[in-house]
Formats: sequence, C-alpha cells, structure tokens
Amino acid sequence: MKILHVSNFVQKHNGRLYWNMAFKINNGLTRLGHNVLSFSDRDIARENFLKSSRLGSNDANKKLLLTCSNYKPDLIILGHADIILNSTLEKISVDHPDCKIIMWNVDHLLMNNTLNKIQNRSKYVSNTFITTGDKMISKSALNGMQIHFIPNIFDKSIDDLTIFNNKKFQYDIFFAMSHGVGSGVLKKGKTDGREKILSDISKNNRINENFYGFNNIEPIWGNDFKVQINKSMMGLNLSSGKCMHLYSSDRISSYIGNGLLTFIDSKYNFHELYNDKEVVFYKDNEELIEKIIYFKSNPEIAKNISKNGWIVSHDKYDTIKVCNFMINKTFKNIIQNHYWTDITY
Repeated sequence: MKILHVSNFVQKHNGRLYWNMAFKINNGLTRLGHNVLSFSDRDIARENFLKSSRLGSNDANKKLLLTCSNYKPDLIILGHADIILNSTLEKISVDHPDCKIIMWNVDHLLMNNTLNKIQNRSKYVSNTFITTGDKMISKSALNGMQIHFIPNIFDKSIDDLTIFNNKKFQYDIFFAMSHGVGSGVLKKGKTDGREKILSDISKNNRINENFYGFNNIEPIWGNDFKVQINKSMMGLNLSSGKCMHLYSSDRISSYIGNGLLTFIDSKYNFHELYNDKEVVFYKDNEELIEKIIYFKSNPEIAKNISKNGWIVSHDKYDTIKVCNFMINKTFKNIIQNHYWTDITY
C-alpha cells in the first residue's frame, strides 16, 4: 500500500528530535511492507525567504495536492499537521475518493487545543489514533470519525539501549523536561506543577539525581539525552497537565524502552498495560522517594523489573504492532495480536 505520511519531520531542529513519533510510525509502516512517503508540512511551509511557516502555508497546501496527484496514495496519515487546511483535505477527498485519511495525536487533551483540533478534522478524517484513553476524548468523535487509544510506541532502532545491563551507574534517577520542544530551552519563570516532586527528590541526601529542565539546568536533546539516561538506573515518568486515563508523554517510551526502571503514578491507570514486575507504581511523593531508595539499595531487583518492562514494551507495544492496529482499524480488518485495552469512541 502507498501511504503518504504528513507530519512534522523536524528538519528545522537538525536531528535533535530524531526520536519523534513520526519517525517511529514510518519505521513501523515500512517494516509492515508499505511504501511510505514523508511530507513534512512545517518544513515545507518554511521554504521562503523569511523562513516563516505562516507565510508559506498556502504553498505547502498546494504542494500537498501536487504530491497526492503524483503519488496517488491509498492512505494519508496526518500527524499534528496543523499547516494543512481542511479545504485541502476536502479537495483530496474529491480528487482521490478511494484514499482514506486518518490522523494520530500524542498531545494532552487539555493542552495545545487538542480537543478542538481533533473535532475540526472530523469531517475529513475517518479514524484518529491518540495516546490517551480518557473518556473526555469522546467529545471529539463527531461526523462518523472514530477515535482509538494507542499506547506510546516503542522502536528498538530508536529506543536501543539496555540500561539494565550496565554494571555501574553514576546517578540513581533520571528525569528530563522542557518548556516546549520547539525552542528547546527553559522559559524564565515558567512552572507546570512538577517542580514540587522534583524538589523533594533533590533535597533527599540519599538520592543522587540527574535532572534536566529543572533548577535552571537546561533541557537536553539528541544524542546527549541518550548519553545521560545511560548514567542512571531509574527514571521518573512524570507528565505535565491534569491526570488522564492512560495518558503519558512519549518519555515513557524513551525511559522503559531504553531499560530504565521506570516509576509511574498509579492514578494514570497504567496497571492496565503493566504489572508491578515490569514498572514501579507509586501513590504519592513519600512513597515514590521510599521506593527510589529501596531500589537503589537493591539493584538486582531493580534491573530485573526494568528488563521485564523493556521486554514487554518492545514486544506488545512495538511500532509494528501499533501501526498494524492502526491500519486494520482503518480498513475494518480483523485485528490479531492486540495487547492493550481497546478504547474506541
């Protein structure tokens, strides 16, 4: 099948976001045997003398129409392709009536105008796949569009470390956050609520933390990120925003997928995907700190759990299985080897 993947392939950032979900989806689709053509809407829109995506929006939409005419895709996948107008999707639907259009989204439902963006596409998109299972998403299942939960994707070619095999660690626990992948730097005075738990860990003299994007330490990107996570045995999967059912940022893939013993707040209900032999759940800051100290003192137990989490994630939530799920849901095929809660609205 010929698939046109329209997303932000982040050429602007010169490789520092090479773990982007768009690349993992491309890998999964290719490994399934599909012919995948990438269309980086934001980069194409910046192809003007001011490097302005707003100024180049019309040109990007025209180029997408021309690309469809030349390539004649069987399926178009949109991934946060905000540059592309609904009028363009409408024309594609008329000119290529046999081509299906679907969409994926990894944003928190209450951030970045996510709910409205999904609703706005509902006339032109048959299926949306999103990395949250919260029932709030049902509000966007309009005009016959179906919305499906998918787990964050793991890809052994990107999440390629096996940290649980390390003999020594410079630090106990790793965490990295930013104030947005676009700028890649801290914004003065900005907080998002995660600072309290990070501060409590930092103040504990029994824990040797390696935190970024906190306490005036700038975020890290690209290969520097991989270098630093490899120095810790444990990682904290801490997402910003209101708690939502089965929501996590894609750091969960980077942490578990590279072999960190990963701590997850119980209220996110990830026990539906993992058990306590694969990740570590905690209920509050006090319990989290107690468990960090416990596993620091019991590294073999910690490594065994992190290895189990790594194995199950690269098996059940691998990009091939997730992409196969997306394809089969779109074309209403029977789905086999499906390992996560089927949440569909």
